[in-house]
Amino acid sequence: MKTLRFNDQEMGIILMSVAVLSVPLSDALAKWLSASISPGQIAWARFGIQTIILLPFMLKSGAIFARFQKAYVAMGVCMALGILALFWGLIYLPLANNIALFFIEPLILTILSGLFLREKITKHQWIGVLGGLLGAFIVLRPNWSAYGLAAILPMIAAFFYASYLAITRTRTKKDAIGLQFWVGFVATIVLGVGLLLAPFANWEFLSYSSPSLKIWGWLFILALFSLGLHVLIALAMYRAKASSLASLQYMELITATLLGWLIFGEIPDSLTFLGAGVIVFFGIYVIQTGRKSSS
Repeated sequence: MKTLRFNDQEMGIILMSVAVLSVPLSDALAKWLSASISPGQIAWARFGIQTIILLPFMLKSGAIFARFQKAYVAMGVCMALGILALFWGLIYLPLANNIALFFIEPLILTILSGLFLREKITKHQWIGVLGGLLGAFIVLRPNWSAYGLAAILPMIAAFFYASYLAITRTRTKKDAIGLQFWVGFVATIVLGVGLLLAPFANWEFLSYSSPSLKIWGWLFILALFSLGLHVLIALAMYRAKASSLASLQYMELITATLLGWLIFGEIPDSLTFLGAGVIVFFGIYVIQTGRKSSS
C-alpha cells in the first residue's frame, strides 16, 4: 500500500486549512461571552490562561528563559491589540460581517511578505488573494453606512494579525510552544495594564468584572482551543511561504456563515452561497499554485 506523503509546502497548507476552518468557533464563543464581560477582559483571560497552561511544559524543559526571543515582545503586542480589536468588534457586528472586514488581513500579509520578507509574490498568489477578497465582499456586502466606525475595529485587528504572522515567518527556530508561551505572556501583561488603567480612563471595552465559575469555565475552553489553533498556524507558517497561505484564511467565512446561521440566527442568502463558492474556488486555486511553486 502506497504511503501518502506531503512536502513542507503541502503540509503547511493542510495545517493552515484545518486551523482557519476552526477559528470562527472561538470567535463565536467570544461573541457570546461579550454579553457577560468586556472584550478586554475576554482577551486578557484568553492569553493569561494560555500562559498558565503552557507554563508546566516550559518548566519541564528547564530552559524557559533560553526559549525567549526578542521578537516575541513585538509579536505579543501585535496579538494583544489584534485580538482586543477583533473581540471588541464582535460586540457591534454580526459574526460573519466582523470576519469579512477582517479579511483585508491576507492582502496586508501578502504585501508585508513581499516588502519585508523578500518573498516573491507570483501573479497566481495575487489572483488568489484578490479573488478571495472579492468572495468575502460578495458574501457580506460590508458598507460603512451600515457599520459606521465599528467597521474599523476588525480592520485594525487585521493589520496587527498580519504583522504577527509576518514576524512569525522570520523565526528560524521552530519552537511553536515557546512562541505561544512568550507571546501569550507579553499579551497578558499588555492587556493587564489596560485593565488596570481602564477605570481611570473610562475604557468600558477594558473594564473588569468578577465572572461566575461558568464563565471562567468557558474562558478556559476558549483559551485552550485558541492555543491549539495558533500552534497549528505557527507550524504551518514554519513549513510554507506566508504568501502561499494567505488566501486560505478566506475559508473562515464558510464556518463563520454557518455558525452565524445556527447560533445567532443570521440566515445566509443566495449571494452568501455564491460568495462562499468563490472563496472555495480561490482556496483550491492557491493550493494548486503552491504545489507547483514548491515542486
